[in-house]
Amino acid sequence: MDSTKTTEPSAVTFQPGTTRSRFQTAAPETEQGPIQIRKMEPQDIEFTGRIIVEAFHDKVEHAVGKSRMEDMTQLFTKILRRSTHLWHRYHVAMYEGKPAGAMVIKFHDDNAIEDFQCCETLSHVGCWGCCGILCMLFAFTDISIGAAECYVDTVGVDADYRGKGIGKALMERADSEARQRGCTSVFLWVKQSNRAVRLYERQGFVITHPFGTWFTGFATGCRDWYNMEKKL
Repeated sequence: MDSTKTTEPSAVTFQPGTTRSRFQTAAPETEQGPIQIRKMEPQDIEFTGRIIVEAFHDKVEHAVGKSRMEDMTQLFTKILRRSTHLWHRYHVAMYEGKPAGAMVIKFHDDNAIEDFQCCETLSHVGCWGCCGILCMLFAFTDISIGAAECYVDTVGVDADYRGKGIGKALMERADSEARQRGCTSVFLWVKQSNRAVRLYERQGFVITHPFGTWFTGFATGCRDWYNMEKKL
């Protein structure tokens, strides 16, 4: 999140601890220490919906307006609940048995889309909010994932669990999942102004190129982005 915000949402994107990771996640569903990372389950829907929206807080607020943020959380949760064909993308981090973070990753040929319904969206966020969401989604539709690549779409950590290594463990799970699928690299997109850039660099990511157009700025509230990549 940007340091200029006066009120932070209750989730932050990638807020790992400073200690050396203990979570190598060789076995996908194995618990090591207080952190367990597993595939999202039905009971995780409300938590995951909230965390994902808050992880995109600035962009979502730009799209629908500050007063509609809670409505957007409810809307996304409904969409996620019925989009069972997408659940394989979602991972949840548990800390001492409680949900603490969530991650979305995608692989080559994973082109399925959310069960988005315009009428439902209008009822939650209004006409302007619906247009804003469509623009935001369109701005990210040109993501091309290669056959040997893994795309980290979202990493969100609940603010109550900052500094406990949740974000780091989720990123390492992405590495593990990618290796199991034969991928040779993991990549993500991040705002150039996001403090997480330095944290990603500590995880082994490097900036490959900046990007952004006037439409990216119009749709997301930020024109300047980085593509960051990590070789496995």
